[in-house]
Amino acid sequence: MRLFALLLLAAPLFAADELTVYDLLAPETHKFAIIYDVTATREGAPYYLNPIRPGSIAEKERVVDRATGQDLKFDVIDGKTAKAEGMGGRNTADGDQFLRVHLLKPVAKGSETRIRIYKTYTDAASYYEKDGTLIWERPLGIKRNVVILPPKYELAASASPAIVSTDPDGRIRLSFLNDRDDQLPVKITARRIP
Repeated sequence: MRLFALLLLAAPLFAADELTVYDLLAPETHKFAIIYDVTATREGAPYYLNPIRPGSIAEKERVVDRATGQDLKFDVIDGKTAKAEGMGGRNTADGDQFLRVHLLKPVAKGSETRIRIYKTYTDAASYYEKDGTLIWERPLGIKRNVVILPPKYELAASASPAIVSTDPDGRIRLSFLNDRDDQLPVKITARRIP
C-alpha cells in the first residue's frame, strides 16, 4: 500500500520529464548539440513529431526509446504531410519541417512512451561570436532547459534568470525554468577565458 501511494505521488514527475540540453560547440561553427527528452502521450499515436526550427540546419539525428535503449526509425516530413496525417496543429504551415519518430508501438490508453532525441543544429542567426563575445539567443518553449558553454568560456550575462553551476570538466552550465505560458526569451553572452 505504501509503494502504491508513493507511485501516485510520483506520477506527475514521470509525465513532466520534458528537458532539453544545449551543448554549445565552438562559436565559429555556429553549432550546438541537442539532447531532448520527451514523452509521447497521445493515445494511439504511432509517431512523435519534433519540429525542426526554421533557420536551423539539423544533422547527426538519432532517436532512442528510453525504456528499451533501442534506436527508433525517423524521417523528416513537411507541415503539409503532418496535417494530412492528422498530426500537425492548426498553426502548422505547409513548409514547416518535422522529425517524425516511429514509436516501437502506438501509445496505449493511459500510457506513455519516453524518447530521447539527439541532434546537432547549425544556426548562425542564433549562435555566433561578435567582437570576441559569444552570443546564444533563442526562445525556449519547454519548461526545463540547460545550456552548457563551450570549454574555456565564462558567463558574461544572461537576459533571463538561470541557475549557474560548473560541470566537473569546468564548463559553465545554465539551467532555465520556463514558468510562462509562452516561450522564454534567452540570451546568453560569454567570453573566452584568457
